[in-house]
Amino acid sequence: MKEKNLAIILAAGRGSRMNSSTPKPLHEVAGKTIVNHILDNINAIGYNETIIVINNDHINYFQHFSDLDPGINLAIQDDPLGTGDAVKSGLAGYDLSEVNNVLVVFGDTPLLTKETLKKLHKSNEVNDLSVLGFTTDKPGRYGRLVIKNNCLQKIVEFFDANKEEEKINLCNGGVMIVKARSLNENLSKLTNKNIKSEFILSDLVEIVNNSGGKSACVDCEHDETIGVDSKKGLSKAEGIYQNRLRDSFMDNGTTMLDPGTVFLSWDTKIGKDVVLGANIVIGENVIIEDNVVIKSFCSLEDSIVLKGASIGPFSRLRNGAEIGQDSKIGNFVEVKNSKLKKEVKVSHLSYIGDAEINDKANIGAGTITCNYDGIDKHKTSIGKRAFIGSNSSLIAPITIGDDAIVAAGSAISKDVESGVLAITRSPIKFIRNWSKRFKKNNNEEKKCAE
Repeated sequence: MKEKNLAIILAAGRGSRMNSSTPKPLHEVAGKTIVNHILDNINAIGYNETIIVINNDHINYFQHFSDLDPGINLAIQDDPLGTGDAVKSGLAGYDLSEVNNVLVVFGDTPLLTKETLKKLHKSNEVNDLSVLGFTTDKPGRYGRLVIKNNCLQKIVEFFDANKEEEKINLCNGGVMIVKARSLNENLSKLTNKNIKSEFILSDLVEIVNNSGGKSACVDCEHDETIGVDSKKGLSKAEGIYQNRLRDSFMDNGTTMLDPGTVFLSWDTKIGKDVVLGANIVIGENVIIEDNVVIKSFCSLEDSIVLKGASIGPFSRLRNGAEIGQDSKIGNFVEVKNSKLKKEVKVSHLSYIGDAEINDKANIGAGTITCNYDGIDKHKTSIGKRAFIGSNSSLIAPITIGDDAIVAAGSAISKDVESGVLAITRSPIKFIRNWSKRFKKNNNEEKKCAE
């Protein structure tokens, strides 16, 4: 039995409505490109080889896909002669004899789910061709699916539909799976005898049926079939995807005080009993463990927050920050490429960069790890139970020992041994009667100016 399944992603459109130098499939939804959303889902259902059909102008943008994955090949559609021609271009010189199913999907559909694709694949176990369809009260310019005796008879493009067919509200979702044998036999039968003079892939349904095959429709939600063809469309897709993520996390125990203002990444991981405040942005590669509180107006990316920690409000974690169990990161604190262990407190107005801070250390307000000398980054190490006074500058590379204390207002450029107090301050000087003299001199200067 043939086990190989092939996917063809149609991505040759110019995407002019995006008004962007970036090809449409390479724009991001929840931190992942549209085409990567599609690739991940088709891989998840067992489509182990992919052809991405692109235009000549975009080959440099897509070359890295085939460089990174030998299962991905690029094909060029020279002229925009329709979806059927795009599939022909993708299969030019390709041997389908070892292939079971061929999945065809548009390269601008990030909202398709692997669950829906699984249903479509299962349908094609007993059919020669299966397409996605959705029902809507406003079918507009979508192609109509004509069903008879529970079988899909044909797909009629809007421009070719008669008055009765225009009334059909079951529409073409744009995703098709065809038995490779049937596709090989019937693809060449497509013609461009239609109003748009294009080779339209949806005509394959009627051709397959007339050749003795059987076609079927699989229902899905309209949202899944939305194609992104403008920045407004991209924003709409982002909103739908974000709502899916929010709902999924809340269903699994996350509390969101104002869900509509929380933005998540496709790969965000959140444990149990986590509380997220309002206006939070979570970028890629973030793990939040159980019982964490992220207060309002925080930004996290490429970071780990361990159990019981508290972050914010107005905090930023980035570039490999790791916040230890039961630690506290307070308001207006930035942590970058640093590891904080258990019960560390950085409560307010501090920058912690390229540092390692051990258990129960306390970092006072206004403390800065001066990690960059203009050329290289340097590390700061702070020991257990160390106390760093407010408004201190720790000039890396530097080590602060266990139980050491840095007095407030100090600039420390040498290592501090365990249990030692380090202090750098200029002697304080008092000038008596300064206020009276200052005011007198200021008044005299004003009179002279007048």
